[in-house]
Order: sequence, then C-alpha cells, then structure tokens
Amino acid sequence: MRIYNYLFYKSYLLAKWSRNFEDIPVLGGIIYVVLCIMLNIFTIVMLLEGVGLLDKYPFDDKYKYPFVFCLLMLILIYYLHKGRYKKIIEKFESNNRDNIHPVLIIIIYLGLSFGLLLLAGLYRNHDWIFAK
Repeated sequence: MRIYNYLFYKSYLLAKWSRNFEDIPVLGGIIYVVLCIMLNIFTIVMLLEGVGLLDKYPFDDKYKYPFVFCLLMLILIYYLHKGRYKKIIEKFESNNRDNIHPVLIIIIYLGLSFGLLLLAGLYRNHDWIFAK
C-alpha cells in the first residue's frame, strides 16, 4: 500500500497545484489512485485469463459499473477512515526529500501500468512473443 500512499500524496500535491480541487484536494488524490488500482486489477485479471484460471468465472460486462463504484467507495473509506489521509500527507511532508514534480511521478506510474496491461493483453491473446 506504500506505493499507493505515495501516489496519493503526489496526486494530492497535483490537485493543490492545479487548483482544480481547491475545496477538496483529497478527492483529486483519490481519483488518480483509483485509476492506478484499476489498471493493476485489469492487468492481473488478464494474466489470470491468459493462464486459464478464470475460464469458469468470466467477468460479465454488466458488473463493470458496480465494480468501479465499489472500488471507489472502498478507496474513499480507506483514506477517510479516522483521517488517514491527513496522516499520510503529514508523513510525506515531514519526510520530503524528493523534488520530483507530481505530474512526472503519475505519468511514469500510469505509463508503466498501461505497458504491463498491454503485455498482459498480448499474453492473454497469445500474440507477439507469446505466440505458441
């Protein structure tokens, strides 16, 4: 969860810097974290489908919106429970050693996650280097 807490902190800084979420910068942080977690979950699901473990239990498209809503609510509850987001922000602000811009961190993580998602899709479909 450390990487997601770091992503939350950097996206929180980005929300404060961009002034799009001036009233609730925590929401801006949560949106990016949920996007990153969704990409990672989809990557894991594609890998499991490629191995053949999810043949008996396919994920139907009618469940995608409730799934995303539940994931957003779970992440929101995680960060808002007993002011956990304040503790995370204080921890990273007191330990502030990096001067890397938040946009760069978020773009690198999303790029790596998207690249892994594409590789998982290639593995699932047995294309390119994963051809039989």
